[in-house]
Amino acid sequence: MSVLVLGPFCSNSHGVYRQTIARRDASITSPDENLFRVFGSDRWNKPFSPRLRKFLRDQEFLVFIGALVYLVLWALRVQTTFLTIMVMSVCIGNVLNAVMDYACRWYDGLAPPWNWVVYLPLLAAVSALGGLFAAAMLYATSGAGTTYLGELRMAAPFSMVVSMTVGTTWYAVVRLQVHLREKNLQLETALEAETTVVRKQEQELARARQIQQELLPKSIPQLRGMQVAGAWQPASAVGGDYYDIVPLDENRLAICIGDVVGKGITAALLMANLQAAFRAFATADASPAAVCSKLNAFMCGNVASGKFISFFYCIVDARDLSLAYENAGHCPAQLLRRTGDTIALCGEGAVLGVLPDWRYRNNRLQLESGDRLVLFTDGVTEAEDIHGNEFGEERVVRVLADASGRSAEEIQRKLMESVTRYCDGLFRDDATVVVLAVQ
Repeated sequence: MSVLVLGPFCSNSHGVYRQTIARRDASITSPDENLFRVFGSDRWNKPFSPRLRKFLRDQEFLVFIGALVYLVLWALRVQTTFLTIMVMSVCIGNVLNAVMDYACRWYDGLAPPWNWVVYLPLLAAVSALGGLFAAAMLYATSGAGTTYLGELRMAAPFSMVVSMTVGTTWYAVVRLQVHLREKNLQLETALEAETTVVRKQEQELARARQIQQELLPKSIPQLRGMQVAGAWQPASAVGGDYYDIVPLDENRLAICIGDVVGKGITAALLMANLQAAFRAFATADASPAAVCSKLNAFMCGNVASGKFISFFYCIVDARDLSLAYENAGHCPAQLLRRTGDTIALCGEGAVLGVLPDWRYRNNRLQLESGDRLVLFTDGVTEAEDIHGNEFGEERVVRVLADASGRSAEEIQRKLMESVTRYCDGLFRDDATVVVLAVQ
């Protein structure tokens, strides 16, 4: 029965698939090769050459297709013989494989629809050739009373229909797979390029964070009878918070804390400018008001519109336990007395970088033994819990009160741990804390 050509034409299409894909990416594995791994054996790979192994794989696949077609026809109660099926499958399949594997170079490189213009007539011609060869093999294996033309008339019509249908469908699938493969390669290339860019940005951010950390005090200077500690927690890789502690002489320390509006790279760049300017202006004879005035004038000429910096600067003197300070629009520092009273160091200064003619003034406080002074940025007070409630200044004061009598390092650590637990480590803004403890 000529219906048996289904298997061979699938085999021929397999040859077209291999040739088409091999021209684009040798790493693609065809469905037939996967099928061979299921029904074949690795023992073929050892004693035979690659060309012979390929031929044996093709024959195994043709036999499998022939057997499958025979089972389908048997289930449909179509009268045929197993030998006829195998002859048709092996003969037509090998003819199509041999010719189409060679001829694919004529249409494979053409763009649609010209590849189809060449492929379809070629498929029809090769299918007819395979049918002639299969009819000859059937005639040779048939008994007396049969003629070659009789076998050909029986096999040719249906074999051509099946061959053209299967060959066309299979080639369309192959072209679609090639197209999808090319698209996947384009996406992989774009993804790899994007990943490279992201990785480079991450490396640059890591380096920027390292540089920014190096701008902060590596070691904190101390005064006799006093302790100072500081901590910095950026909300992203880099941040806009800044603190510094500079010894003015053997008895005085300059302590500052600042917060650049926003976060990220822009805030980090302004923070670097602030650090450089502060180190230049915070001299031994400069009062807090003078330093804030110079910083404000510098920032007004270097900060973009809409950007500003809140800043708190104080000078502590260990000789008379005095504190001189100015608050330029920053969060009020909290001074906890040994008696339990709390004083907020608000000040009346404007933020830096907005009003170039603003006049700052000096404020003074007398410190006492057992006092605890904490400076912080709004990333501490504005940290939120899961319900959106902020940590607030009251909790800062409560942590100070609970840590009364402890060292500056312990108070700083306890405050940062309390804030981190409160917001579950999800800081909305950079958080910085500086603690001064008077012994």
